[in-house]
Amino acid sequence: MDIKTTARDRGKMQRILFSGSIRHQLAWSFGGVALVMMIGLAGLLFELQRNFLYSAAMQQSKSLTTSLANSSSSWVLANDIAGLKEVLQGFVDLPDLERAYILSLSGEVLSSSRPDEAGLFVTDAQNQKLLSAPPQTQVLLANTRQIDVAAPVMAGLRHVGWARIEMTMNGVNANLRSVVTMGVNFIVFAALTVLTAAILLARRLTRRLHHLMRVAAEVEKGSLNVRAHISGNDEVGILAHGFNQMLDALCNSERQRERINHLYAAWTQSADIIVRESDEVKLLNEVCRIIADHVAFKLVWVGMLEPDGWVRTVAASHPDSPLLLNIKVSVDETLPEGRGPMGTAIREGVPKIFNNFLNEPSTKPWQPMAAAENINASAAFPLMRGGHCIGAIAVYSAEQDYFTPDLIDLMRGLTEDLSYALDNFDREKLRLKAEHELRIAAAAFESQEGILVTDADNNILRVNKSFTQLTGYSADEVIGKSAGILKSGRQAPEFYAAMWESINRDKYWQGEIWNKRKNGNIYPEWLCITAITNPEGAVTNYVGTFTDISQRKADEERIKDLAYYDSLTKLPNRTLLFDRLNLALNASNRNKTHGALMFLDLDNFKTLNDTLGHDRGDQLLIEVGRRLQSCVREVDTVARLGGDEFVVMLECLDEQEIEAAVQAHTVAEKIRSNLAEFYLLKSNIDNKLQPFVEHYSTGSIGFVLFLGHETSSEELLKRADLAMYQAKQAGRNVIRAFIPEMQEALNLRASLETDLRNALDRGELSLHYQVQVDASGRPVGAEALIRWNQAERGMISPAEFIPLAEETGLILSIGYWILKQGCETLVDWAKHPETRELKLAVNISSRQLSQADFVERVCAMLAETGANPALLKLEITESVILDNVDDTIAKMHAVRDLGVNFSMDDFGTGYSSLSYLQKLPLEQLKIDQSFVRNMAFNNHDSAIIRTILALGKNLDINVIAEGVETTIQRELLTRYGCQKFQGYLFGRPVPADAFKQSLLVGQAKKPSMHNALDGVQ
Repeated sequence: MDIKTTARDRGKMQRILFSGSIRHQLAWSFGGVALVMMIGLAGLLFELQRNFLYSAAMQQSKSLTTSLANSSSSWVLANDIAGLKEVLQGFVDLPDLERAYILSLSGEVLSSSRPDEAGLFVTDAQNQKLLSAPPQTQVLLANTRQIDVAAPVMAGLRHVGWARIEMTMNGVNANLRSVVTMGVNFIVFAALTVLTAAILLARRLTRRLHHLMRVAAEVEKGSLNVRAHISGNDEVGILAHGFNQMLDALCNSERQRERINHLYAAWTQSADIIVRESDEVKLLNEVCRIIADHVAFKLVWVGMLEPDGWVRTVAASHPDSPLLLNIKVSVDETLPEGRGPMGTAIREGVPKIFNNFLNEPSTKPWQPMAAAENINASAAFPLMRGGHCIGAIAVYSAEQDYFTPDLIDLMRGLTEDLSYALDNFDREKLRLKAEHELRIAAAAFESQEGILVTDADNNILRVNKSFTQLTGYSADEVIGKSAGILKSGRQAPEFYAAMWESINRDKYWQGEIWNKRKNGNIYPEWLCITAITNPEGAVTNYVGTFTDISQRKADEERIKDLAYYDSLTKLPNRTLLFDRLNLALNASNRNKTHGALMFLDLDNFKTLNDTLGHDRGDQLLIEVGRRLQSCVREVDTVARLGGDEFVVMLECLDEQEIEAAVQAHTVAEKIRSNLAEFYLLKSNIDNKLQPFVEHYSTGSIGFVLFLGHETSSEELLKRADLAMYQAKQAGRNVIRAFIPEMQEALNLRASLETDLRNALDRGELSLHYQVQVDASGRPVGAEALIRWNQAERGMISPAEFIPLAEETGLILSIGYWILKQGCETLVDWAKHPETRELKLAVNISSRQLSQADFVERVCAMLAETGANPALLKLEITESVILDNVDDTIAKMHAVRDLGVNFSMDDFGTGYSSLSYLQKLPLEQLKIDQSFVRNMAFNNHDSAIIRTILALGKNLDINVIAEGVETTIQRELLTRYGCQKFQGYLFGRPVPADAFKQSLLVGQAKKPSMHNALDGVQ
């Protein structure tokens, strides 16, 4: 009962506070919100103060403990109890000190702020756990009442005991109570101040609302002419402005409603005339008069298009109008008379609206006459006949901006009814013509064509002799049965639905159809069906005439093959090639993608014909056609122009010209290689031991790129032909592009690819090693970096040949060679004291990691070389992970199980997800050199580096910075917490022998290891 009473009281209080005037609501709302915010702010400040005080107390306890440990180390090492007491005496008077003492590693209390504890051995679990803990500062207890901290007592690197201090939180808690008292006083004062200000503000804000309420009361009584006289850009001013706009819209809507009602009445009356009137001219004149009477247009008239392009007046509401008598309208947009509403509507087939007729540039020829008759707006709506625009109806109004979307829609509907009526006139003419033709057909019923007559339900009433001869059915077998007896079942129901839709609409249909004879044979026929109607327009009969077109279809197929395909190879000929090339140019123009046209000529083909005969030459041409088709996609075209000349058209290549050229050259190279393989040609000698002759043939290929309609089809073929001749002149069995610059780029790339393929066999690849050091400059590892010293080109940058290796797939063999070399290097390093503990980082490509046997390859490499997997570190990039996340993670865990570590290279430059980062078995993150390079003067790069270091610390992953070249960079990185470095400041990449030599020099000059490495740069 008490709970229900409390709920009712609370609801009553809410109604009192928020059901009154806006003034009261604003005052209570603002005051309540301010009070809640003050309480929240005070709570937040209290929380911040409490955390600060607790944190300060914790830091003080740690500092005191560390100070006690440092002050006691020499006394503990000397076992000087008196010295320890003197040290502890300095801590006795500390405020809130509970207890301070020194423990030996055996658990004996060497000295304590409580004299009675000295000499005792600790036995509690907490101290026993502390004695076995590693030598580092530990917080044993931290709560609102007490803090207990222990710090190791170190004598150099030797751990000799523990210092422990217990502090109470009495002082901190006393400070917190004073903060609470001050916060309550602040909240009370602030709440009273805000409530007073809210009441005054609410009274000022609601003064203009009362005026708006009085205007609303007038509108409620039905007066739409009143307006709110309130200005200003605040909410009330905006509300008053919107209220006035709403009243303006209501007034305008009322006027529009009256206009729509008038036009709708004109439409209804016109519909009655359309149904009754059979004379076209009378119908149009009557409709113009009705529209002008109901809507009060200044003029309504209908114009029809003449063959000469001018518009003739056929009907008007005011035939004696000066404007109508002097108007000249054309549909030619190049003439001034063709840019008005009537000419434009007929030309474009859509309504044309000029709501400011006297100020439109395109209506200048008629503006003087329109101004004289007070015409300010005009619109024209097209009239359709048989799906074509044959004229338009134009209306003129004295009011500017008269034609609104609703009026336009109504006028559009009215003109559509007129267009339907005009089509009905045409259909009536067609019906009369069909009757006349039917009478003629009756006389020719017994013609060479098959004829059948059905009733309205498609039941056969009569057939002629040709029907019997063509179908095999006698008249007695089909009369009285449905015409569907002839259906073949070859065509879908949609075909028959469309056919009957045409018959029902046009009363006529003709086209090809597949039917079935009595013996079950299916044959094509040309069928014409005519619907016969009575004077009321109802269908009474259908007449079908048909002929067997089997022979014609066969002839058409043969003619098509002869016209579009090569008779020997069955490939498209020149005609079909140019048809497809024009389509390809259109598609290229739409999609903005390149295509390529290749001209191919067989080398020494005439020699084959002269020595082995033309039959062998034909066999070779057929096989060449097959090989060409096997080298391209289905969307591409292979054609034979004649003799030994072939053309290949490639579509949908890259948008960039160079990339498209590379793609085209790749396909051309594939074709060239396939054509160069040997051919087995049938021997013309009856020899059972050697039924085939082995023959070798090559081809010279020229190609040209195309983009849209920049070049004609004929010109493209000429350019490809010229490129082919250049290939012939270059020694045959080669590829040439039409553009010299592109050819030079392709030659350079092809040459570089060829050299790269031979680089491993020639021993041109080698590994250089760049040292990695810790914060003290001590070497902790190295990164293996590939170098290519080409015999003719000299040193080639990895940035130039690594992308090529990725693209061609050579990166697989190169990558596993690098991995094997790295493992062998680790085996060699294990023999020398200065290198046996160094870790070696080897880069792994995405193609390697995507191989199904990657884990097995790494395992086999380790087993073959005997390298220590714990010293091998595989470097991957973020993009490698994003290719196939789940598969990559699984493989990385499998390799990690072998003992191999992973490092993420160039971290921060990609888009790694933190959720994936947590799943990866990473041992190291590498800060990209782009961040290190500008960190001294770029705050964003510094912030990114600090974030990566914090992320590595939180995820327990060590971080190394690459590209460290200056002492300032190293000092900043060290300040941020970075512990490992790589860069020119410590050493450049050098060969294996130089790397080991640099380490020997560094050992001799310890501890300045990085200075020795600088000399190797």
